[in-house]
Amino acid sequence: MISKLAKAKDNWFFKIISIAVAVSFVSLFGVTGYISTASQNQTIVNVNGQKTSQSEFSYRLQKEISALKSLTVDELEISDEMRNTLADGVLRQIVNENVLDQTMAKYGIYFPKAFVQQVIFNRPEFMNPANGQFHPELFKRYLSSVGMSENEYVASIKRMMAQKILVADMVEDFGVPQVLSEAIHKMDNQRKTFKYVTIAPADIKIERKITDDEIKQYFDDFSENFTVPETREVEVLFVPNDVVLKKFAASEEMVEDYFKQHKAELDQPEKREVLQMVFTDKATAEKALEQVKGGKAFADVAKTLKAENADEPTLGIVAQDELAEDLADKVFVMKTNTPEMLKVADSWQVISVKNVIPAKEAVFAEVKPQIIELLENENLYEALREARAEMDDAANAGKTMAEIGAQFGIKPVMLSGISEETPVKNAPQGLQTLDFNEIVFSYGLDEISSAEEFDEGVALVKVSKITDAHLPEMEAIKDKIVALWTVQEKNALAKEMAENIISDTEDGSSLADAAKARGLEVFRSSPLSRNETFAGLTKSEINELFIAEEGKAQLFERGGNAYILAAPFETVNYKDELTEDKLKDVQERAKELMAADMNKAALDNYAADYKIKINYDLAGFSE
Repeated sequence: MISKLAKAKDNWFFKIISIAVAVSFVSLFGVTGYISTASQNQTIVNVNGQKTSQSEFSYRLQKEISALKSLTVDELEISDEMRNTLADGVLRQIVNENVLDQTMAKYGIYFPKAFVQQVIFNRPEFMNPANGQFHPELFKRYLSSVGMSENEYVASIKRMMAQKILVADMVEDFGVPQVLSEAIHKMDNQRKTFKYVTIAPADIKIERKITDDEIKQYFDDFSENFTVPETREVEVLFVPNDVVLKKFAASEEMVEDYFKQHKAELDQPEKREVLQMVFTDKATAEKALEQVKGGKAFADVAKTLKAENADEPTLGIVAQDELAEDLADKVFVMKTNTPEMLKVADSWQVISVKNVIPAKEAVFAEVKPQIIELLENENLYEALREARAEMDDAANAGKTMAEIGAQFGIKPVMLSGISEETPVKNAPQGLQTLDFNEIVFSYGLDEISSAEEFDEGVALVKVSKITDAHLPEMEAIKDKIVALWTVQEKNALAKEMAENIISDTEDGSSLADAAKARGLEVFRSSPLSRNETFAGLTKSEINELFIAEEGKAQLFERGGNAYILAAPFETVNYKDELTEDKLKDVQERAKELMAADMNKAALDNYAADYKIKINYDLAGFSE
């Protein structure tokens, strides 16, 4: 199938048909048209014989649920609908991965271990900021944070590279025919004028006033809107992280000890800037080596001979321990600008050392600030723990907030008018969150909270006053009731007027006549293209108007319950020569819009080759 697609991708008819029949895929692959119920067994997903068990599915689903809770609150109750959505996403992800694995195997797509290892080593998130080298501990932390094993991560990297080969490269650089470019250009230059009317509630006149009985009824019906919530006054002691660190700072002796113990890590090893081309066959590698030795640019040769890493034929600046062992031993004895061909694992590689950066021994004075920063980051958790313990011990011993603050050189502050649902704007930096409000409302009058850690520091709270929720006297909020009623009345009248105008146009009246009958001003836009707008309409709303019949009114609602009624009035076709620059712009826009459809069409072809089954009963769907 790949060969057929490769031959057909330059054929415009194939592109049109592919886009027309493309199924809307979800995530990497869409599977809606390929899913059927599997037999009742412990296999949940079966893609052409590649099976996924119920236990693996349950494990992955639980990870998704845990991730969702970590983004919200641990107490979040997962409803059946939420679980079904998460389960469906996990099932689709499993199918996506299996389809890609099957396709890689089918067409012999293989990535050598050394090549994958190098991709991982070069990822910036895994590099030690101290020396720019791959840091195994950072890699392990990442795997732990996303809940992946090393093998799972390696598999995901292989799938990512395979997707580029199987999909992205397949639909890259397809041509847009001249006839389509001309049609798009003509459509771009078609212009229309529109008649339109705006209805804003603020401009609506109310012919009557609210009665006293209506005010009382409004007060009774919407009393919850007028209830003054419970508020609290608290005394707050907030100790910022920098104060905590100063109090529990690393000593000069600790810094010196760290330097002695980690000097080897702080030393800058020899590094080399290495150019690399990866090939699967020896003959092509030999040809590449010959051309590079002949003076051709390394990157040009990689692209011309289609190296596996043609887009980026370099390892960058690397230390010896950042490379696979069999590659590192050879690279770090090579002379500069003397390319060689090496056999690395299952690949043939053309390697050239462009530059050598000598090793440099760490000097204490130069790396001291770096060590202090590292120790502070490592010690912050312990320092915060000690600060919390010290504050709690002092509170339990009966010390006042002022006395506790004196231990850290900070005075407590008073905050009043705190409600449960509104962040306290005048709270210390770092406490302007609802997490702080939750602490304030978790303790009784005159109680001192336990020391609580926030992103910016540690806080201690004492509740000094509580004002219960209460309903004010009606007379005190009468003006507020009148104002709310007026807004609702105007909103209702504006909506009624807009709907009545649309009804009149459907009965045969023009938009202009229906609007003028109600004393509204009718506007006419200038000639506009599809990429222009008027009256604040969105691009999709303008497109909707462009395809509407001439004179047919459309109703659009804006924020604040305002309305815009518009209708196409006149079509104007401008003649505009399709210059070379304009042609290039049209073709680029067409390619961008069609690329996603081409991707879907190619992916659809791959998925259609496999028999895909999912057992939704075993997946535990509630319906």
